[in-house]
Amino acid sequence: MAQEKKFKINMTREALQSFIFASYYSRLGGIFSILLGVGGVAMAVREIFFREKTDITGLAVYVIIAIFCLLVNPLLLRSQAKKQLETSPSYQQPIEYTLYPEYLEVCQGEEHLEVGWELIYKIKLTGKMVAIQTGKMNAFVWPLSELGDEKASILSRVVQYTQEFRPILSGNLKEYRRCEG
Repeated sequence: MAQEKKFKINMTREALQSFIFASYYSRLGGIFSILLGVGGVAMAVREIFFREKTDITGLAVYVIIAIFCLLVNPLLLRSQAKKQLETSPSYQQPIEYTLYPEYLEVCQGEEHLEVGWELIYKIKLTGKMVAIQTGKMNAFVWPLSELGDEKASILSRVVQYTQEFRPILSGNLKEYRRCEG
């Protein structure tokens, strides 16, 4: 395996949105929001079909809860991703990453950062992105569309370089433990 692997990333709306959704809906608040929305739908159905006399006020409350939790909340998260992509200076120009066996190097313009693999606590892969998390609120998000043909090589290196530090891996990343990059 070669010593280093360089690649550039331009953030995409889909990848950032995927990261925000995955982060929100994997926490207690996101799970509770889904359960509350489904509960609102169930109670509205119960109110309409299984009660002799429908309580319009109760029905309205259930429908509002369901709409907010299952429709408005995801739309707000999408809007947040779009706004973040448009306003964050870190997304205005490409970021260059270099994978070394000892650390991850991140460069953007004049900024330069070296992140030891031991600082990576979680690596999450979705259909749109991979997130290399160094904290609950800090992550390097790589759109899979930007990795192109290098995807397997890059992911296998990240998984292998972090393996001894035992970060939390998405189940779909385990296949990269044995890949050669």
